[in-house]
Amino acid sequence: MTATADEATPVRMRIRVRPKFSLLSNALASILLSTAPLFAVAYWFASSRGGVEVVVFANLVVLVAGLSLLWRQLRIFSAVTDDELLGNGIFTHVQRVPLSQIRHAYLVPTYVGAAPDPVAQFLVTGADGRRLFRMRGSFWHDHDLFALAEALPVPLEVIAEPMTMRDFFRTYPGSAYWFENRRPLQVAIVAVALLVALAVAVWIMGLLGLPVRFL
Repeated sequence: MTATADEATPVRMRIRVRPKFSLLSNALASILLSTAPLFAVAYWFASSRGGVEVVVFANLVVLVAGLSLLWRQLRIFSAVTDDELLGNGIFTHVQRVPLSQIRHAYLVPTYVGAAPDPVAQFLVTGADGRRLFRMRGSFWHDHDLFALAEALPVPLEVIAEPMTMRDFFRTYPGSAYWFENRRPLQVAIVAVALLVALAVAVWIMGLLGLPVRFL
């Protein structure tokens, strides 16, 4: 049987890896541990004061949001095919990098935050030295990063001496994601998240008729 021009040619995966499984279990535990006590108290108050349906609705919203994040996390992967290096993040679509555009691949140990042990940064750059693809060892196993690098058409350069993230961004310009290396932006995001959480808590307490006091 002769194949027609309309038939899709199957893409052969050389290698496909997924993030550390511990990330999924930690995310599930965080959702349960952070929301269970709050809603337990809310259900206890609502059972005697009314408004159980409001608490149920809020609980369902949080549960659906948490399950959506877990579903997205299960779909994260990185892979090398015959033609491309590709992968996605929890909030991003699949990024595709043609192998023909790759010029360099680095594995750089970095100190992230106050952690005493270095974390690997897998960085792939093009002819201009700018980032085409990057994976952070906080989320991926080192052996998977090495396996991906071996499937690329360029040799892997392993940096022996660990460096700080500031030095990493300085040594490899353009390697930072939009939210990295921007302390004011990070502080603003945390502040907004805390204000939103406080507003939700005050809203639930108001619906339940609970006194709202701030010391």
